[in-house]
Amino acid sequence: MSSVVAKHYGFSAVSRSLRPFIIGKGFRLLVSVAVLILLARHLSQKQYAVYISLQALIMIVGAISSVGVQQAILRYMPELRAIGNNLTMYRMLAIGMMLRAGLVASVMLLGLPFAGWLGETFGIESWLWILPWYAAVGVLRLSAMAMTQSLEALLWQKQAQYGMAIGGFTRLAGVLAFLIFGQLDLWAVLQIELFSEATSLLLMLLGWRSQRAADEHKHEGDPGWWAENRSRVFKFGAWSGLLNQTRILYGSAPNRLIAAHYLGVAELAILGFADSLNNLAGRLMPTRLMMSMIRPVFMAHYSDRRDFDQLVRLSNLVYRLNLIFLALPIVLLLIVGEPVFLWATANKYGAAAYLLAGFLALMVAEGMRSTLELLVQAVEKNQILLTNLIQSASLFISIPLFEYIGLWALVLVNIAGTVSANAVVVMLLRQNGLKFHLDIGLILLILIYSVLSAIAGWWSLQEFNSYLFSACIVVIVFILCMFIKLPLHRNEKEMLKVLLMNQFGKKKNASE
Repeated sequence: MSSVVAKHYGFSAVSRSLRPFIIGKGFRLLVSVAVLILLARHLSQKQYAVYISLQALIMIVGAISSVGVQQAILRYMPELRAIGNNLTMYRMLAIGMMLRAGLVASVMLLGLPFAGWLGETFGIESWLWILPWYAAVGVLRLSAMAMTQSLEALLWQKQAQYGMAIGGFTRLAGVLAFLIFGQLDLWAVLQIELFSEATSLLLMLLGWRSQRAADEHKHEGDPGWWAENRSRVFKFGAWSGLLNQTRILYGSAPNRLIAAHYLGVAELAILGFADSLNNLAGRLMPTRLMMSMIRPVFMAHYSDRRDFDQLVRLSNLVYRLNLIFLALPIVLLLIVGEPVFLWATANKYGAAAYLLAGFLALMVAEGMRSTLELLVQAVEKNQILLTNLIQSASLFISIPLFEYIGLWALVLVNIAGTVSANAVVVMLLRQNGLKFHLDIGLILLILIYSVLSAIAGWWSLQEFNSYLFSACIVVIVFILCMFIKLPLHRNEKEMLKVLLMNQFGKKKNASE
């Protein structure tokens, strides 16, 4: 590995960035869960359903305005950093962020004349006046998200995570202030989100400016790189933008909007609560970590070594870690989730527990999708990801199923569409001479552990009729199984051991 790559994306660089990553993400998760529960408890079901629809509209705007600019930044910034071309890298970041914010604002403005139709279609007529204000929230939120991803691509986790964490804390403080001193309604939530999103974005911009000012090598690099690679970057960005549009009918936002159109307020609110918790859980999954922190390592290392097999091995590790982290919550939700949700939401959304378990099962398939997308982007075979159309098409299959299985139609067709798309991607990679494989034996071991802990939890619930005791049994059995045989290879255990020890100050020599 070259010295420049090792400096910015080697093992020690990843290790240094891991602590602020974990602290920042963890704090953001706790704060977000607290805010979500407070809103679910204190907003009326109608206002909460409108809030869910407004969030979905912002996510749709984010997808429509994503024409490949952000994807190109995340793909090529690590490469530029790895070859020491800091001059071009900083220029790409600055211009890219301005373009991203401009595109988001443009789509928002173009969509405002259709506010009446949107309100009628998605059941937000009584709150139609709030749409222009929430559009401002959307511009700030999507810009902050883009800045977060860009800082993460440089492994500047402290600036990215702490900026977002502080913004999240101001949101929680605002919600508590309105509960104590005023009235918490949808208008109050909008004011809180405007302030918190602006705070996060400002802090990250200041962090980026500070890091650039402290970089002694910021003016070094080849200014001719852009002229030589312009067509390559535009091709990658164009394909990425096209692929974003092919997936626009898949995921959280279209699920919420189609439910708003075809189902009632109560079902939409249940979906919104379960889906919001699912999105929060996804932030700490190893596949999401790979997208935000390991992605630049993938890109930098592949541009340096061109070793596809190495990326496959790392993908397998991250996917299995993802499965381990998801398996236990799924079992807990199935055994004791409903009473916990009823208590947390003032007896409103107990049914969301089972729905969330289904979404976490979907996240298992999406975790595989994320690893495959990263591999495809690393080898710049983006056309393979036109399989996104398979996922988008699944939305239409859910419509006739609503009458029979309600919200579960979304879960089941999303799983079927994602698994099918994954299978096609693996096949197309093999046709390009790129072999992807899974550690089936270790994956089955995780599934066996899940079944054993579920059986133990169900039996204890029948025998002792205690949800708390049953939850403890589930956790104990699952952890005991992990102690007996951890589903990792020996070299993976050693790598994770060194990485974790470094976080507690026990530095070990690790080869780059």
